[in-house]
Amino acid sequence: MQSTRTARIHLPVIKTAGRLGFAWTLTWIVISIDVLWLLLAGWSVSGRGIAVLTLAIMVFRAPLAIGRYRSDLRIRVTARAAVLLIVFMASAATLSYLVTSTNAPLVDAPLAAWDRALGFDWLALHGWLQSHPPAQTTLHIAYQSGLIQLAFVILFLGFSARPAQLDEFMRLFIVATVLTILMSGPFPAAGAWKHHALAGPFDLSSLSHFELLRDGRMRDIPLRDMQGLISIPSLHTVMAVLLVYAMRGTGILLSVFIVVNVAMLVSIPVDGGHYLVDVIAGAAMAFGLIALERRQSTRPHAVANTTLPTTLKEVNR
Repeated sequence: MQSTRTARIHLPVIKTAGRLGFAWTLTWIVISIDVLWLLLAGWSVSGRGIAVLTLAIMVFRAPLAIGRYRSDLRIRVTARAAVLLIVFMASAATLSYLVTSTNAPLVDAPLAAWDRALGFDWLALHGWLQSHPPAQTTLHIAYQSGLIQLAFVILFLGFSARPAQLDEFMRLFIVATVLTILMSGPFPAAGAWKHHALAGPFDLSSLSHFELLRDGRMRDIPLRDMQGLISIPSLHTVMAVLLVYAMRGTGILLSVFIVVNVAMLVSIPVDGGHYLVDVIAGAAMAFGLIALERRQSTRPHAVANTTLPTTLKEVNR
């Protein structure tokens, strides 16, 4: 009887470890591509950026060096997921810079044409927001909340003992990000801000790395000052959908996430400098990956989300 109970408790933990293993495998593949590309093409990486990245990893690894924290499965799962996110985000951002440097032909003209065919007027939306400061500020805050939401979801799902949801979110987010970077390579776009720049005095200072990478003037990876380079599919759109999906079953928190991320979706064209078709492509990718994930989870022997025991002592009872 005791062994049956122990096995039942261990199962979600094993499943989480196994799937995080897949996420780590994908992350190491990205890191390997980065390292080879950087070395063969003569790129460099900011030393301060590496130091900051190392410090962040050490902060989340530190609790695992203390026995009573290491034995708490919630802390272990959360810390490992946080370290995974930090390492992946740095390696994925690096890959996006390297991919952008390939200088493939821009696709802004067809993207803008598709927007017009859909009846979407980017300049009209920008003008409306300029004349309605409260709406502009609200949407800007929603757009900037992405990374904060990402960190909150990992900490919340980890510490509230939802290992399957945390594992699923990490896997979906990492796969979606890698696919987005790979798809952006042959279809780069400067973005709606730059495409419409002649129509108004827009501030493009936060988008300066794109041209520097494409014309070869930038050969250093600034890990402390990375910029968004991907237009289609919109990664912010993917993230907004996945964040809401990750918080299902959390009551009032889910409602808050729905409101914030609907606002984020509305903010993406102007604050993110995206075309409407970027947003549509990002949403299609996110919902497609969720559908595939749900199909996998309905297979026989799939393990439902189970509350983790608090400590290893509880596991071994």
